[in-house]
Amino acid sequence: MTVRLAVVYLVYFFVLPADAHSYRALADGWRYEKTPGPTGSSVYKATLTSDNTVQFGYPYSGGSAVTLTIRQTNGSTYAYLEAANGTFTRSYQNGSARIQFDGKPPVAYALSAAANGRANIVFFDAGEKLIAQLKRTRTMVVRLQFAGQPVREVRFTPAGFRWNS
Repeated sequence: MTVRLAVVYLVYFFVLPADAHSYRALADGWRYEKTPGPTGSSVYKATLTSDNTVQFGYPYSGGSAVTLTIRQTNGSTYAYLEAANGTFTRSYQNGSARIQFDGKPPVAYALSAAANGRANIVFFDAGEKLIAQLKRTRTMVVRLQFAGQPVREVRFTPAGFRWNS
């Protein structure tokens, strides 16, 4: 058994709480979470960390992982990207990113800046379209613009994604 599968096994069978917070980390890389929302309803999340880190120059020297998150709360579903380090360019208000699925020609997906002003998060305007595509995709390359940086490629392996919305 590989170390990764052993960790997943231990988390799934011994660490997972059965009450307020439920987490599931699967061998395919996705992390699934259910938490109570502020209005008493549940918040569901699926999160996938990028296969590569994005290397930045000044002022964000160093590598940054990017996470893809699908979140459902109060009947609404959102898909967004979050950079651990660095900021997205503000042009994402009515902007887009190019996404290549399974080596096919890239497709433009409209993105919007976070409403709360956080510059390290961008939301997909067509989240449901992205979710449908993720269910049948093995590899995904997202070309993103970060502030003061050239376009960067972020690679994900969304194979095995499960979402019931």
